[in-house]
Amino acid sequence: MKKILKIFFAIISLGIIYAVICLGLVLTKINTRPSVLTGYQTILILGSKIDGNNLQHSKPAQMTRNRLDAGIKLAKLNPEAKIIVTGYKASNENVNESAGMAKYLEDNSVSADRVIKEPKARNTYENLRYSSHYFKGKVILVTSDFHLERSLVLAEKQHLIHISGFAAKTTLKNKLEIMSAYFHETLGLGRALIFGH
Repeated sequence: MKKILKIFFAIISLGIIYAVICLGLVLTKINTRPSVLTGYQTILILGSKIDGNNLQHSKPAQMTRNRLDAGIKLAKLNPEAKIIVTGYKASNENVNESAGMAKYLEDNSVSADRVIKEPKARNTYENLRYSSHYFKGKVILVTSDFHLERSLVLAEKQHLIHISGFAAKTTLKNKLEIMSAYFHETLGLGRALIFGH
């Protein structure tokens, strides 16, 4: 019985150490922004939830809007850059993420001919994999602050090493949503580091 308890507590201890390390890595990137925000030819905005019953009446969820607003800021500073929006239509969504994101950009004065929609990616690994076909010149990746570390790890695993990261500040008011997001990232980052996806 004592041996079983020792094994149990050893597993629990390892789990806590793992969580602390991964959370620490996540936190190292939450304020990451390049010192120079110009000179980019490609702006990649990773997909997230779109609310609404159809494209015409769609709007990005708060977290998605945070990413898009950061992307709009970069688009103004880099007027020649193409903007890639990437994401599929999840089972709990009525609108494809890339289409809804493109609509928001266009509604906020970003020219449609600058926007490239990548509609197939189901996760961060695929966001990077499918979008990389459109990369030109210097690339800056925009995603939520808590999500940036894992995104850059996955980019490196795919040998996309010349990508800068821009952490979009998350403004969720629901603390449970924020805690859930960080918990998800803690698990996801470990998987990315070990398995590369």
